[in-house]
Amino acid sequence: MAIENDPPDPEELPKGIPVGESPVRRGAAMGGLSAEDLITLNEEIAGMARAGLPLDQGMAALAREMRHGRLQRVTADIAADLRGGSTLPEAMARQAGRVPRFYAGLVAAGVRSGRIGDVLATLTVYARTLADLRSLILGALFYPAMVMLLAFTLFCFVFFYLIPQYEEIFNSFRIKLPLITEIMIDISHHPIPVFGLPLGLVAALVFARIGMGRSGKGRRAWTRFVYGVPLVGTLMRSARLAAFTDLLGILVDHGTPLPDAFVMAGESSSDPFMAESAGQVREDLSQGQPLGEVLRRRKLVPELVSWMTAMAERRGNLGETLHHIAAMYRRQAEMRAALLRSVLPPFLIIVTATLLVGLFVLGVALPMMRLLEGLSGGNVGL
Repeated sequence: MAIENDPPDPEELPKGIPVGESPVRRGAAMGGLSAEDLITLNEEIAGMARAGLPLDQGMAALAREMRHGRLQRVTADIAADLRGGSTLPEAMARQAGRVPRFYAGLVAAGVRSGRIGDVLATLTVYARTLADLRSLILGALFYPAMVMLLAFTLFCFVFFYLIPQYEEIFNSFRIKLPLITEIMIDISHHPIPVFGLPLGLVAALVFARIGMGRSGKGRRAWTRFVYGVPLVGTLMRSARLAAFTDLLGILVDHGTPLPDAFVMAGESSSDPFMAESAGQVREDLSQGQPLGEVLRRRKLVPELVSWMTAMAERRGNLGETLHHIAAMYRRQAEMRAALLRSVLPPFLIIVTATLLVGLFVLGVALPMMRLLEGLSGGNVGL
């Protein structure tokens, strides 16, 4: 079945779900595709579309060559739906839960306009940009996390291994210890309250994230907390705004009605404020209210974005402006990520080294100097 055959109704987004069958039956059980899987699927379809090959046969052959996994099952299911007479947009719509809703909508728009190749190329660029943003965030957080883990390991080594050995030396010569040394020895005797605190804090954050993720109110509360973290919060916010505005611009570029475009972009956003307010914004837009005014009133995006979208709507270049906004926030995310990678790890290393050296000099070296002085003077134990 080729892409051009049996195009969908030009007035509607693809449905293609038989009566009595849930559109999320397949996807809900298996989970959504990753950004890398989506790129691969998109490039498969784009390659066959450019070559004019029958999609049902081509995708079935690809599915047989793939290893078992989500992408293999999605490819096989799409091929089966195409062989059964469904159009490509209908087959995509049946993968709801695995394939993002906006993907099926854009494929339908591409089929309607006869520009399916351009649409698929745009989707590949968007998916790669999204994957790059995620890698940017993970990379920015990875190095500080590794430095903190190394610092924690070093402190454990000092208090669990070194301090007990020096304590035996000090006790055997019965020298008077400074307060800092006594505190360090006391910590080595009772390490759980001290070293268990950071581990408990990390565990509490993990469980809080899991618990809050089960409700809309909890997700919003967690997002407020993350956005309030210096550097990290701004990085996350900028990356999410970049992804949201870029996708919204793509949908607008390809003729998706603005209310539907906002819902699709909102549903695909990892920002719960966007995702959970998409329906309300759609109602406002369906009533004819300008997008800039709606965004400003609901305070879903910064004031700058609201103002720029309002101006773009009046000038008729909303899609282009949204892409400019996305590029601006991508640059912000890149700068925050570079700052995290270049400033925070050295800062943590300096703090760790200062603490370790300070504790060693004041808590270990000074008592050892007293011990050596006592031994050289013959006054041990005074």
